[in-house]
Amino acid sequence: MLRWKYKNQNQLLIVLLVVGFFIGVIYENIVSKSQGATTELFLKSNLQRYLQIDVIAGKYFWYVIKDRVFSLLLICVLSCVKWKKLFVSLCLILIGFFAGTFCVASVLHLGIKGILLCIAGLFPQMLFYGFLYGMLFIYWFHYPARQWNRTKTLFIFILFIIGLVLEIYVNPLVVKYVISIL
Repeated sequence: MLRWKYKNQNQLLIVLLVVGFFIGVIYENIVSKSQGATTELFLKSNLQRYLQIDVIAGKYFWYVIKDRVFSLLLICVLSCVKWKKLFVSLCLILIGFFAGTFCVASVLHLGIKGILLCIAGLFPQMLFYGFLYGMLFIYWFHYPARQWNRTKTLFIFILFIIGLVLEIYVNPLVVKYVISIL
């Protein structure tokens, strides 16, 4: 069984996320120097095209539902493995890694404005998704010392629904506004 040498194990979760972020930053800097720009998402022409697109909430709703429900279910199923701490650690490192590569790619294409676009892309739904996944990761990391109950399940469900609604109806407006001022 894995033993962590941290007084507060929740600090370790943050450290793993930050380590993943810095690995992603280093990776993206090395790859972008050797292979050129790694993503076309942040090209000015693509951003201008996004301004012209009308997001149809009905179609976008089913896309987001499918994507987010699948992700949540996959993480919940994979958390049933015997080595929960290792699973949580790898998840946090990967989340940090992808965040680091995404931030560097945005800065390489748009400069400091890229950070603003990254924040806009995550706001406001990530406040709820982050809290939701944080609760799950902390529970799994401390398992079996912490107990799960119906109240936590209901709270996770409410956070998930609020995150979905914000991602579908509010986030496209926020991103369009930020792109228009870039």
